[in-house]
Amino acid sequence: MIQNQFEKINFKEKYPEYYTNETVEVTPVTTYELNYLTIKGVGHPDENKKFHKAIQLLEGLIFAIKFKLKNNPPAGFFDFWMPPSEVLWSNIQGDKKDRDREVMLPVPKFITEEKITMAWRIAQAKSEEKLPHVNFRKGKKKKVIQILHIGPYDEKKKKIEFLKKYASKNKLELKGNYQEVFLNDARRTKPEKLETILRYEVKPTK
Repeated sequence: MIQNQFEKINFKEKYPEYYTNETVEVTPVTTYELNYLTIKGVGHPDENKKFHKAIQLLEGLIFAIKFKLKNNPPAGFFDFWMPPSEVLWSNIQGDKKDRDREVMLPVPKFITEEKITMAWRIAQAKSEEKLPHVNFRKGKKKKVIQILHIGPYDEKKKKIEFLKKYASKNKLELKGNYQEVFLNDARRTKPEKLETILRYEVKPTK
């Protein structure tokens, strides 16, 4: 009975501007103060087992924390569907196999860094292999420009150029790392139907 008393939140509905799949043209957006679980690594999602294992680990930790909190919910607790995964790229030049990335999953504020650390330690104790380190990234509001790409990951270069041209035309400076939000799951979706939000943080040029 306890587990059924909470409303189950869909992140795509709770934060529509952040996850919209209607940005066929470049759109400016102010993001939300979302916190993240992250795992750093190297390589593009295409045929990258470590990339998908990182997502699976983050999802597993979130499920474990949610299950435990339902029995003793903290203030502000709500149940939620697993949100879309995201990636920050520190470099999108050169060979895609060598690009540094940070896989991310957003979490509500009641999932704290302490709870994440404890869940990771439990998972590591049960695992026969060494798990990658999980980081906690505290979110902040920021201004971004974004556009939707539909199709294989390798074909998004043209849309990235749209973002850069929009920034230049509107006197905006690209700030921080390039970001992607995966609206559907590459493990279960045909390449031509993949939906990816491409995003850059921006600030006015001086």
